[in-house]
Amino acid sequence: MAEGVCGAVRGRLSDADADSATRGSATLRDVAALAGVSASTVSSVVRGRGNVREETRRRVQDAIDELGYRPNLAARRLRSGRSHVMGLVLPSVTVPYFREFADAVLREAQEHGMSVRITQTHGDVRRERGVCDDPYLRHVDGILLVPISLGQEDMRALTVTKPLIVATASFTAGRVDSFDTDLFEAARAVVAHLVAGGRRRIAALAPGEVLPAERDERYQGYVAGLRDAGLPVSRRRVVSTETVTFAAGARAARTLVQRAPETDAVFALGDALALGALRGLRDAGRTVPGDIAVVGFGNVAQAAYCAPTLSTVDPGREEMAHRAVALLADRAQARATGAVLPEPRHHTVGFRLVERESSAVASE
Repeated sequence: MAEGVCGAVRGRLSDADADSATRGSATLRDVAALAGVSASTVSSVVRGRGNVREETRRRVQDAIDELGYRPNLAARRLRSGRSHVMGLVLPSVTVPYFREFADAVLREAQEHGMSVRITQTHGDVRRERGVCDDPYLRHVDGILLVPISLGQEDMRALTVTKPLIVATASFTAGRVDSFDTDLFEAARAVVAHLVAGGRRRIAALAPGEVLPAERDERYQGYVAGLRDAGLPVSRRRVVSTETVTFAAGARAARTLVQRAPETDAVFALGDALALGALRGLRDAGRTVPGDIAVVGFGNVAQAAYCAPTLSTVDPGREEMAHRAVALLADRAQARATGAVLPEPRHHTVGFRLVERESSAVASE
């Protein structure tokens, strides 16, 4: 149907116009004429914005494909004062949680007519501090930063030259917007779940070369959960890892069994660590959940398909990406037009404990 409409409308174009369009020099108005819609409708379809009916959208896309239309991005940027590109700065795309967060951000950015430039910091605090000065991100409208090393003092000293939003971290310095789930309460909920299942000697696998009590709210929530249940906090049952990988989780689990063989539950502060721990515990001759229950953090896709399936915390990754990208787009538009937006603040998204096989109550 759409092809027939386009063919009929094409007859209204002059031979010269059609030949010009075939050579790839079609204009937005050419597309509008061929599709039988207004130029503003074509613009909405190209930008992925506006309330355009699906049938109209398909007709416009057919016309774009037939004419080989390519938007003049340089002119668009000149008119809008924006590049319509955002930067996404991650610790590493190899960590499952960050990879899936990046995927969510890419999908949300497309909804706002933006493309995404991705770069990795590998946890280097100097690179996290210098995101606004990164030459690779010089022409982006704004930056969504996922830090793992920045502290409050670093944030206060940060030079902010363009819209900057911090995700998966809590900052209260008031310089930038930040998004995170309530990590402390999420960790307390994990411990409460394990205690309710009869576990009493609960260990933690935590990223960081030193005990992360002062830096990681998940660890603080783990400690608070143990104290809520009247259980001791044992340093023997806290194993730190330098990286958040499957291999690191497997090594940490084997270390834990050697150091604290009485352990009957593990809370891994990252699904990659938890997934690796499943293998490490098996290597050490422990069954899950029979001997040891395991709970992760992140709710990555693999958690639902490993054996046993992994209990984990869903920290609201999709909601965070949706809200953070929308806010970044709003702030970028406000900067380009001179409009005023509310002062930066911290935004909290909800979490959900996903109970699966790895933390089931062991049968007697």
